[in-house]
Amino acid sequence: KEFLKLGCRVTVSGRSEKSLAGVKRAMADSECLERILFVPCDVRIKQEQEKLWHESAAKWGRVDIWINNAGQNSPYEFSYDIEEKYVEAIIDTNIKGMIYGSQIAAKQMLAQGSGQIWNMEGLGSNDMIQVKTILYGTSKRALTYFTKALAKELEGSSVLAGRLSPGMMLTD
Repeated sequence: KEFLKLGCRVTVSGRSEKSLAGVKRAMADSECLERILFVPCDVRIKQEQEKLWHESAAKWGRVDIWINNAGQNSPYEFSYDIEEKYVEAIIDTNIKGMIYGSQIAAKQMLAQGSGQIWNMEGLGSNDMIQVKTILYGTSKRALTYFTKALAKELEGSSVLAGRLSPGMMLTD
């Protein structure tokens, strides 16, 4: 909404059409609807993120800001009790999904001549340890390292990479 208030054109993505339905309903009355593109995208699948980029660039002409915001947590349990499916979901979403998005955005932004990549940190990114959330924290610490290193790789180019820590955001 803040980007729209500034006159930006915005692509909103979610894991499925169902996950986008609520946002579409909330924005239905908005005079900004013509400046919003909705694209389903499972960030765990690199080809879907590539599709997200290409659909956005085709609609808007370019992508100036790319925000990796997807996050996955596990049940509030000790790490040794967490089921394998949650371990995989956290790694695939929080680490691989962020890396895929950053790779795609960096490559395309370098080709277009400019852009900004923002990765969302979370609990653990600052080395704070909270029991029963260490898998999530581990993934966010990896995100911090990756983003700092990506920023170094992009030094001297017209593409910036950075981290934001907005606090807790509860989603489905």
